[in-house]
Amino acid sequence: MKYFAILKDSLRETLDSKVLYVLLGLSLLMALFVATLSFKPLPAEKTLTQVVDGRMAAVLEALKPEAQDKKDGDQGHEFPFNFRGSPYKLEKAVVLRGTPDSPDADYLMTLSKGFGDRQTAEKVHKNPAEEIDALRQHFAHLESFGYFRLEKMRVAGEAPTDASKVEFEMEFLPTRAMRRLWLHQPSLFFGLVPITRVEQSLGFQLFFIAQLVMQMGSWLAVLLGVIITSFFIPNMLQKGSVDLLLVKPIRRPLLLVFKFVGGLTFILLVNAFAVVGIWFALGLRSGLWAQWMLLLIPLLTFFFAILYSVSTLVAVLTRSTVAAILVTIGVWLLFFSVGLAHELIEMEARKEERAKLPPEERVLSDHSARWIVAGVHRVLPRTSDLNQLGELLVFSDFVAGGYLSPKRILSADRNWWESFGVSLAFIAIMLGLACWRFARKDY
Repeated sequence: MKYFAILKDSLRETLDSKVLYVLLGLSLLMALFVATLSFKPLPAEKTLTQVVDGRMAAVLEALKPEAQDKKDGDQGHEFPFNFRGSPYKLEKAVVLRGTPDSPDADYLMTLSKGFGDRQTAEKVHKNPAEEIDALRQHFAHLESFGYFRLEKMRVAGEAPTDASKVEFEMEFLPTRAMRRLWLHQPSLFFGLVPITRVEQSLGFQLFFIAQLVMQMGSWLAVLLGVIITSFFIPNMLQKGSVDLLLVKPIRRPLLLVFKFVGGLTFILLVNAFAVVGIWFALGLRSGLWAQWMLLLIPLLTFFFAILYSVSTLVAVLTRSTVAAILVTIGVWLLFFSVGLAHELIEMEARKEERAKLPPEERVLSDHSARWIVAGVHRVLPRTSDLNQLGELLVFSDFVAGGYLSPKRILSADRNWWESFGVSLAFIAIMLGLACWRFARKDY
């Protein structure tokens, strides 16, 4: 019970902070603003045209993590499934079932393909099996991702006016995931202010909004969290306060750990309120409920725990709030700089390796700077990895759907668990040093 009482005191200290309620109020205003967004589905022909010409499949393939490694000017490599146009053209789309221009409706699509001469077109009319197989293969990527199903593919009954063309009919049956790819027009304040220049898929719009709002909010929350929580430990170590605490039959390390947990509660409350608010507003206005977005709550809290462990150690060593703030922000910038340098160097080194340049022409592939930065990056907390993981989770929920599920992200070639392990070890070392110093110092 005595440990519970300490934790309760730490939580009370967090709740007594007026800045907490200011941040909660700002989070509420942000969620209410997002809740005024509206998304109007555009005519079905606009979305289905991009499905037919292969543009959507090309964009989704190019956004895969493995495709990202092959871009950035790499000669001799292209984006997988690069957009080259399509031999098929959408002639019309008729609603079979459901509301017109809705991503939940079923459509009968009529497509045309030119064959150059009348004789070839007539052969296809007589024996269309091979062309129908080619047509199905054209949609295989998106269909395999689970965005829609194709049924009853056949040559159209009516001959086109151009004798060198053949028209095909097929039933296009969208799944729930198709809503992500459907082109929508956004508007503000419940449709009063339409944004006419934006005609993008709903998933991309939601991803952009979530990333913009969450990045701005999380950086502000972490910065203010560092400043506010930096007072907790120095206040505890003030003459009079620490004397009262040390006379209690409580081990000093546990006392410090519970104060650390109390500080984490500050950012946990802010993160939970903000993320749940944005998640609920976007889901309510769009119909897409991105459950994996809620993982941002523990992810952002873990990110803050890395910085707060540094703040705790500095506070114990110096009893100075200013020192705790300045050193923590400096360490934060160090982690960011190392992560950015490692990413840029590795990207350039991979380009040199793929280009198979001779050793004398390589600048970074075999340079000692690459291995020094890689070594420093390996032992320091991977804050850049945590940021990227958060982006991928939100992207997979709002945009990717079937082809890049969160489970695939967590089980990808990149070892995310190593990133968590190194960061967790860093927190343990910082807290261990702080507890050791606190236990041995004579107050």
